[in-house]
Amino acid sequence: PVYDELAEELVHIYEPGVFEIVPCNTKGRRVEAKVVNPYACTMSRNYMRNPDLARAIQMKRVPDHFIFSVESVGRQNPAVLVAEALRTLQQKCVNLINLTREQQQAA
Repeated sequence: PVYDELAEELVHIYEPGVFEIVPCNTKGRRVEAKVVNPYACTMSRNYMRNPDLARAIQMKRVPDHFIFSVESVGRQNPAVLVAEALRTLQQKCVNLINLTREQQQAA
């Protein structure tokens, strides 16, 4: 956790809305920084300029987590487009698996 003055600094060096200052229940501490919107974070490394923040923060990416948006200019609802795209991707994966099995059997 990041407390007091460091918490206030952290909130100000990141994009608005990533962190929030909240009252702290830890003895001897006033406030702490809490992540409230990780999606607003652009993975900035500005915190590393302060050695205390650099020691207190561990930033990671989730390797199989993707955030994207779909916009539609036609009559199709974006959710329908995503569903159709996923069905197409699934069918291509099935085709690849079948092709791989055929190649293995032929060898």
